[in-house]
Amino acid sequence: MAICICVSNYFNQKEYYTISDECPVKCLGEKRPPKSKLSKNRRKTEANGIDVYFFIREILNFTSYRQKCLNDNVKEGIFLLIQIVPPEREVIDYKWNQMTSYTLWEKIEVDYLMSWLSTLGGGFSALGEQFSTCAETAGKISLRQLQLGLRLGDPFLQARCKLYYSISLIQTGRLRYAKYIIREQYKFARQHKAIDGRLVKMCFGIWHRLQYEYMLKQKRKQTNQPRKQPTIKPIH
Repeated sequence: MAICICVSNYFNQKEYYTISDECPVKCLGEKRPPKSKLSKNRRKTEANGIDVYFFIREILNFTSYRQKCLNDNVKEGIFLLIQIVPPEREVIDYKWNQMTSYTLWEKIEVDYLMSWLSTLGGGFSALGEQFSTCAETAGKISLRQLQLGLRLGDPFLQARCKLYYSISLIQTGRLRYAKYIIREQYKFARQHKAIDGRLVKMCFGIWHRLQYEYMLKQKRKQTNQPRKQPTIKPIH
């Protein structure tokens, strides 16, 4: 006692299923079952894709429904061909469509805002070489970008925003805090170098800038009180 089901789509691509007592359900994919299992008792029906989907799902997952199909329809075996046809009315998931549209719109707006903040932050960062207030403003912009990165859930964007903020810390003389941030992001960048190799180069560039600031700071100290020059270990 067995049922062979053939599901044919719009392009006549066929997928076969075999249902029997010995083997409850066997999906053959595009492989045609043996001729011995193709009974002369053939039936053909048409159904839309939604009904076919739920019918196959019930057959695969529920033993009682599968057994009922066997008991009610077959004693000598049957070959059932199901031809998928367009439904009378297309089913549109308006709620999911609204969620997708809102998510896409939010992503576009956030990317647009990030580009503006990057341009504005770069300008203030350049002025921060001469004016500390501009460096502080650039740091605030970097923190705002970090908030957007946290909302998007992108760890690589978050790492870049933290490195931007470390530049502001260097320009305002908070070298120790910048050192900790750069080291933390460098570890993250090394772990994901294959995904985003630019992070490693960013860390090296900002680290060299930090070393230069340490050297200038030590020179300023030596003009007042000579002392042994401290060394900052290379990042690698």
